[in-house]
Amino acid sequence: MAYRKLVRRRRLWFAGFLSVPLLLIAVGIHQTMPNWSIPLVAVALLASPVTLAISALALIHTPRTARILRSYPWRAYPCRYPPRGQRRDFFIIVTIAPAQELVLHTSPYRCDLQHRQNQHPDVIWFAGDPVCGGVLSPAGGHYPARAMCAALSDNRPRELPPADALAERAGLAKDGRYLRRWF
Repeated sequence: MAYRKLVRRRRLWFAGFLSVPLLLIAVGIHQTMPNWSIPLVAVALLASPVTLAISALALIHTPRTARILRSYPWRAYPCRYPPRGQRRDFFIIVTIAPAQELVLHTSPYRCDLQHRQNQHPDVIWFAGDPVCGGVLSPAGGHYPARAMCAALSDNRPRELPPADALAERAGLAKDGRYLRRWF
């Protein structure tokens, strides 16, 4: 059910970003615009391809979230959120084991899961591989968001263990190597 809401939400984003330039063009063809609105229309038309492309990529790659949720079960883990600022916004530190912490961030959109319909901000649900990432949601699984390991987004080379068959079935790995994709 939560996955369907995610797909519906991304379809609405895509439709909204698509409708803005189309409406501006339609109004511009049929109406004469006042001089003060021309810069606003120009900015909207210049920014719309970028926002449209990002929302289209998010919508196209939403099935990976479904593959991860089919392959891995939800598990509740304690979590904490680092302080804001210093390029650490929206990082989530998940405690997998007493000595193992996993730093994740949501992608392709940064999402504040601490305040997003979250009754228990100290617990988060995670489905995925701790090495590469997976899907995060506030407790209850009602707001799934694709997450990746923050260490994988760095350009620093890092020795990773070989991926297992479950990670390959979920689309997190290919040919025994973890993928470094955000979508």
